[in-house]
Amino acid sequence: MKNFTTLNDIFYYAKKNYGSRETFLAKDEKKVFKGTTFGDAFHQAENLGLSLLQLGLQPGDRVGLMADNRTEWAIADMAVLLNGAIDVPRGSDSTPQEIQYILEHSESRFCFVEHEKLYESLKPILPSTKVEKTIILDPNFKPKDANVYSMADLIKDGESLRKNLPSLELRAKQVKPDDLFTIIYTSGTTGMPKGVMLTHQNMVYNVLKVPPKVGLATGDRTLSILPVWHIFERAIDYSVLSEGASIAYTNVRDLRDDFVKIKPTFMASAPRLWENLYLGIKQKLEKAPDNKRKLFEFAYDVCKKWRDGSDYLSGNKLFVTEETPFERAKNTAVALASSINLFIPAKILDGVVFSKIREVLGGELHGTISGGGALPSHVDEFFNVIGIPVYEGYGMTECAPIISVRSVGKVIQGSVGAWPEGTAVKILNEQGEVVPRGKMGVIHVKGPQVMKGYYKNEEATSKTLKDGWMNTGDLGFISFNDTLSVRGRVKDTVVLLGGENVEPVPIENLLLENGHINQVIVVGQDQKSLTALIWPDKERLKESGITFQEGEDLNQNKEVRNFYQNIIKKQISSENGFKSFEKLTDFRFLPKAMEVGDELTNLYKMKRNVIHDKYKSLISSMY
Repeated sequence: MKNFTTLNDIFYYAKKNYGSRETFLAKDEKKVFKGTTFGDAFHQAENLGLSLLQLGLQPGDRVGLMADNRTEWAIADMAVLLNGAIDVPRGSDSTPQEIQYILEHSESRFCFVEHEKLYESLKPILPSTKVEKTIILDPNFKPKDANVYSMADLIKDGESLRKNLPSLELRAKQVKPDDLFTIIYTSGTTGMPKGVMLTHQNMVYNVLKVPPKVGLATGDRTLSILPVWHIFERAIDYSVLSEGASIAYTNVRDLRDDFVKIKPTFMASAPRLWENLYLGIKQKLEKAPDNKRKLFEFAYDVCKKWRDGSDYLSGNKLFVTEETPFERAKNTAVALASSINLFIPAKILDGVVFSKIREVLGGELHGTISGGGALPSHVDEFFNVIGIPVYEGYGMTECAPIISVRSVGKVIQGSVGAWPEGTAVKILNEQGEVVPRGKMGVIHVKGPQVMKGYYKNEEATSKTLKDGWMNTGDLGFISFNDTLSVRGRVKDTVVLLGGENVEPVPIENLLLENGHINQVIVVGQDQKSLTALIWPDKERLKESGITFQEGEDLNQNKEVRNFYQNIIKKQISSENGFKSFEKLTDFRFLPKAMEVGDELTNLYKMKRNVIHDKYKSLISSMY
């Protein structure tokens, strides 16, 4: 029985139980994975922690951690937490202005920086902050400036300080569950970033509750592709440490190769990754010979029908309304027939067809988590049909981050699973009244994972937290399966001139499903109708025989516009359940793709306010 109360408890537990296991795998210059045991990494963290202690780091100090996915990040993180200090992380792709704001607002005294290039870009802004010591993670860095250190040197220096180890251990043990371990500044889709204060208890609760739900266990191999500073990735990584699993650091460029090299058994990522994998498989199928494509389509149809039947019988079909006895009897009969009659054909076809697709992803994935945004329903269905269960979760930085997640044996599509024991969820309408199951409202959550508040921002804290309940700002409902379903953001809702409220996400997801659209945002606030901004998939456009010139303004190309007009008309139609006011009356092509750090957050969520401001004139041209 694990009885962690702080993250430091997890580190010492992992040292005792999994010290000899290779926990961290990172690539060398030749792109070969090199492993580091947890025992070795923790020894380095202790040495670094001792050097930080000698340099004057105090419990409760804030420490900037501006770096990316690598073993050194985990070592720096542990060293800070062992000292009872609080890390303030961000990726190296952040702008100097963002980092300046974060360091100033958090009043960080120490700052870890990824490499010399980033340090040089920060030199002009560091004097305006309270940073006294800067530490560079890159092991090849040679310090030249005063109060700038190489992390590798500090780790080496720490070896001679190990006589002071009892002092560091005392600091680590004096940390209380309610003490902060991090302040994460939300990249956010609106306004200035807010510093989310998370305690050791917030994270430990998730580390204890989530692995059993999703089947993460000792010996599992995970691929880390999300930004390591992001709370979703951190929750997975701390869970990996607590279970004796391993983390291999990868990136988008090397991901396909690394699936084969690492053969991950478990993985967590944002919906964008699963969507890209789905589109890649779909495009290969479209180019495949007719016989192979038809075999896949036949296998998919059979396996989907079998899964639909077995899902119904096992209680894994989403119920928004309660079944009548007659409906239950009828549905049970249909489900029994398909699950029995199609069992053997589905198993054979799965082995013949889908096992080859699973091999592309390493062949050993027993589970995946999708979080940080809504997973498109067609992508969700696809991976579950081909035998890779997706445990879609729901959460936010303010909840460290898990609010709910699907679990092994309970993959209910259309839901984000049930909330863990100890968490309470309620849905409120506009009058602040609790609504019954199946009814939409604003999701509120209460539990040990809910943040302490926003750093130095009482106004924002009081708006979000009331009597321990957190207003998520998300729209959703509780199903008759007692699971949570999320349907969008309150702030995303587009209110038309006629007063109609429209959720843009379902429209955007259906347009993306077509495959000829890479990015889309639906707009129309205070206008008569909805319109959209689109970034097309130009490769798919060429494959469809549509002619255009590179660099051409596609808004002036009638053939291209007609092609996309037909896609929009077909997808957003009455046949697909859309009302007249939910249909798009016009669209424009964006001049360039939306990018992380500009129009997108690190999890590829659209910053709607930024997009509206940036393309104000383009939007106006549609009205």
